[in-house]
Amino acid sequence: MEQHKQHKKKKKNRLWIILAAAAVLLVALDIGLYFAWERPPVIIEEPEETEAVIENEPEATPEPTPEPMPEGTRFDNTRQDGVYTVLLVGLDQMSGSTDTILVGRFDTVNHKLNLVSIPRDTIINVDAEVRKINSVYAGSLNWGGNGIDSLMNQIDWLTGFVPDCYAVLNLETFIRIIDELGGVDFDVPEEMEYMYQDILPNGGYIHLSPGLQHLDGAHAMALCRYRVGYITGDYGRIDVQHAFLKACADQFITLGNIPHARAIAEVLGENLVTNLSTANIAWFMRQLLQCKSRDIQFFTMPSEGRLLQGYSYAVPRLWEWIDMVNTSLNPFETELGMWNMNLVYCDGAGYSGTQGYLDGEWYFETGED
Repeated sequence: MEQHKQHKKKKKNRLWIILAAAAVLLVALDIGLYFAWERPPVIIEEPEETEAVIENEPEATPEPTPEPMPEGTRFDNTRQDGVYTVLLVGLDQMSGSTDTILVGRFDTVNHKLNLVSIPRDTIINVDAEVRKINSVYAGSLNWGGNGIDSLMNQIDWLTGFVPDCYAVLNLETFIRIIDELGGVDFDVPEEMEYMYQDILPNGGYIHLSPGLQHLDGAHAMALCRYRVGYITGDYGRIDVQHAFLKACADQFITLGNIPHARAIAEVLGENLVTNLSTANIAWFMRQLLQCKSRDIQFFTMPSEGRLLQGYSYAVPRLWEWIDMVNTSLNPFETELGMWNMNLVYCDGAGYSGTQGYLDGEWYFETGED
């Protein structure tokens, strides 16, 4: 009898060993397939230009854009090894405006990621009634363009380079990604109560209590959209967005799950407006998994609020901004300078443009923001 029990126990143990080995084999196979499937974007360097182009990038849609900036100092555009730049945009589906704009630099050799927020009210050097960067995308669409070309042009003027990759994320996709992660634990800084659009539960009514809690996609989106209660307005929202995105990245890195990354990559590939393939997105996902939490950093474009002709603007603090571009975003071996940019800044006495001109007739203050 005892021998029979031992025999059954051995058979059971062998079964578990076989099942465990099969599970390991399946995971290894899945990871192997993932590695075979993913692809890094291919950057083609243009010898006479400062920007890089993604191979097989969709043809740009012709559209009205500001006049190109005057040619500045000739620039050595040798790229740093393994460095990619990216433009990430959060789109408000109701207004069509780009309320969240992040420019990133991803060093895939040292696995360091920097993301810089461009305030939605950042002034741009164009001749228009409203000169805010968050109106560029929707304005381009209204003129028959594709939105992203004009926005990329403005990012080029602000930073001195055209991002290699871009991704425009709508609210529904953001919700799906957070849900795919299984929700995110986050310390909500204050009570948030307001009505939003009907893609949210409860008819758009949102109430978040302060303190640590587990947020699903809809409530995470509400957290990132909220700004009415912050004394610093959009800057307060940017700070919370940074903290939340850091929490997402930390959770994603901690999970360290390649099949999970593939599911997220597929959702993004199917729903983003982007020049990346799903395989490209998957490659970036795996690079992100190799980052340490301390190597993912967030910044905000240094600027100050000004009221110009009745509109509230964020005006870049030029020298601080140039320093941030070079320390956090620049993909080139050579430093970028004001000659690479075409932006408006306050020079103490009034407003100036880095290219020596201001596009339009008015740049005078009507009060303080």
